[in-house]
Amino acid sequence: MTRLQFGTGTTVRRFDDYRRWLEIAEATGFDLLTCGDSQSLWAECFSLMTFAAMTTRRAKLAITVSNPATRHPAVIASACAGIQQLAGGRFRYGLSSGDSALRNIGVEPASVAQIERTLRAVQTMTAGGTYDDAGHALALHWLPEPAPVPVWLAAEGPKTQRLAGRVADGVILSNCLTPDRLAVAMDHIAAGAAEAGRSLDAIEIWHMCNLIFAPSEREGIDSIRSVLAGTANHVFRFTLAGKGLPAELESRIRGLMSEYQSRFHAHPGAANPNEGLIDKYGLRDYLARQGTIAGPPERCVERLHEVASYGVRNLIVSQFIQDQPTWMQTFGERVLPHFR
Repeated sequence: MTRLQFGTGTTVRRFDDYRRWLEIAEATGFDLLTCGDSQSLWAECFSLMTFAAMTTRRAKLAITVSNPATRHPAVIASACAGIQQLAGGRFRYGLSSGDSALRNIGVEPASVAQIERTLRAVQTMTAGGTYDDAGHALALHWLPEPAPVPVWLAAEGPKTQRLAGRVADGVILSNCLTPDRLAVAMDHIAAGAAEAGRSLDAIEIWHMCNLIFAPSEREGIDSIRSVLAGTANHVFRFTLAGKGLPAELESRIRGLMSEYQSRFHAHPGAANPNEGLIDKYGLRDYLARQGTIAGPPERCVERLHEVASYGVRNLIVSQFIQDQPTWMQTFGERVLPHFR
C-alpha cells in the first residue's frame, strides 16, 4: 500500500466555527492543518495558527502561504517562534511572493531577494541566532530557548524552485500533478539543492490539490472553475517560461490573467466573475489535470494512486465546498484507509 500524507485547510470568518472544523479535521486523521494569508478575505493567519496550536494536539500546522511584504522579517520570526512554543514543534511557516493579500491592498509582490531574506531570517532567528540584515542585527531577545521553525517556500517557477532547493526546509508545489510538470519542477529544485550541496531528501515536498467529491469528474471540476482560474493566475503571473506550459496555451493563459479579479480569489460559486474564465479560454482540461482530483470517492482513490505513481507523497487537499464536515467524513471513511 502506498503511504500518503494528507493536509487540508479552510478559510475562516468565525473562530467558533474554526474550533469545530479543527476538531473534526484532526479526528479525521489529517497529518497537516493549514491556513492561508489573505487578510482582506479571511481571518489573519498568525491568529489562526495560534488558535489552532491551542486547539489541536497531534496534527502538524502550517501557513500555506504568507508573504514578505506585509510584515518585517523580525515580526514574522517573533510570531512564528511564539506559535512554535504553543504547538510543541508542530508548526511550519510557508512563504511566497504574495498574491491576493497584496493585490487587494495595492502592494507589489515581493522579489526573490526579499523572499530569500525573509526565509533566512526566520530560520536563523527562531533557532536562536542573529541575522545580519544589511548591517542590522536581528534577533529574538525574548526567546528563552530556540524554537526552530521550518520554512517552506511555495515555488512555481525556476528561480523560486532553485531557491527552495538551496535553502528552504520544504517546498509547496501547485499545478504539478502530472509527470511532465512535476519533472520540470523537480529538476529545478534538484539543481538548487546541488548548488548548496544538499540532498533532496532533506526537503519536504507538498503538493496543492483540489479534491472534490461529485457524481462525476466533470461535475466536480464545474464546481471549482473559479479556483482553477485563481491557481493559474497565481502560477503564471510573473512568467510563463520554465514551467512546462505548452506554447499553444500561452496566449490563452495571458487572456485569463488579464481578466482575473483578485477580490474574488478562492471564493467558488456562480457569483464569482472569474467562474467562466477557464471555459472562455479553453483551459478546463489542461488546468484541471494539473491540480484537481474530482468525482466519486472511488475515482478519487484511483487518481490519488495515479499521482502517487509519479512520486507524489504529500498532498494538501483543498475544501472548496459548503459542507466541509460531510466532506471530511467522506474523506476519512472512503479515501484515507486506502493510504494508511
